[in-house]
Amino acid sequence: MRSSLITVLLSSEKRTDLLLFLKEKPRTIEEINSELGTNSVAILPQLKRLKENGLVVQEDRAYSLSLLGKILVRRMESLVKAFRLLEDNYDYWSGVKPGGASLAFFKLMEELMALIPDSSQDEDASSAYQKTTEALYSSKQILLIISHHDLGYPGICAENAKKGLRVSIILTQLVFEKFIEEFKEELDTLLLLENFEIYVLNENITPPTIAVTDTMVLTCFSTSKSNESENNTIASFGEKAVNWGQETFEYFRVLAKPLAPMPSNQLLLPDQRGDSK
Repeated sequence: MRSSLITVLLSSEKRTDLLLFLKEKPRTIEEINSELGTNSVAILPQLKRLKENGLVVQEDRAYSLSLLGKILVRRMESLVKAFRLLEDNYDYWSGVKPGGASLAFFKLMEELMALIPDSSQDEDASSAYQKTTEALYSSKQILLIISHHDLGYPGICAENAKKGLRVSIILTQLVFEKFIEEFKEELDTLLLLENFEIYVLNENITPPTIAVTDTMVLTCFSTSKSNESENNTIASFGEKAVNWGQETFEYFRVLAKPLAPMPSNQLLLPDQRGDSK
């Protein structure tokens, strides 16, 4: 029995995952079960429904997308990524204050969805972690936006800045106050370096935490509510990802206030310096 295509495509996460898995090439039932962590009893009814609605065809033991299936899955993929980005990071998005994000910001987030990999296919977690660590320590430049004080990026940035590499950091107001408490002596030293810049955003702006290196971008939507075991970080590699990271950093840098080099116990934002005279 034929159903609404929207219902078929989006009402079952299992069917959605199945369609996305068949996007690349035909797959056998054994490959499908192995990749999706399922079994024939659970997946065969889904395949039957997709075949009845003209989205999947079967040839011998292999299943593949029909022409209609290919057209719809190509369009569906970005929508599914958007749903999952918003759902997986609900605490972050629900905490964005009204007026705290412009249309330009949402456009940048829309572009991020196109950069989200189809999970780390063909790469295990330890390999992905190693690539990420190498990128952070070997980069000639690091651009960093920090909106959650529990993350450990400042130490890496300080180490790179002392080596003479260019480091620019944007902090939210709350993180900045925490940063001064925990890294007072380090900050005093860093502010004297020509290759180090630090900016502060006002309280109404809540960006994700972003680290941009020469080869990759890390985007993290952690909040104070996030569980330490949750993985809210997206790692994107390549020129397009780096260009997106640089553009996003520049968007928030323009909105932020630069700090002047002075002892951390006297640090003032530009508008505060005028008030103190």
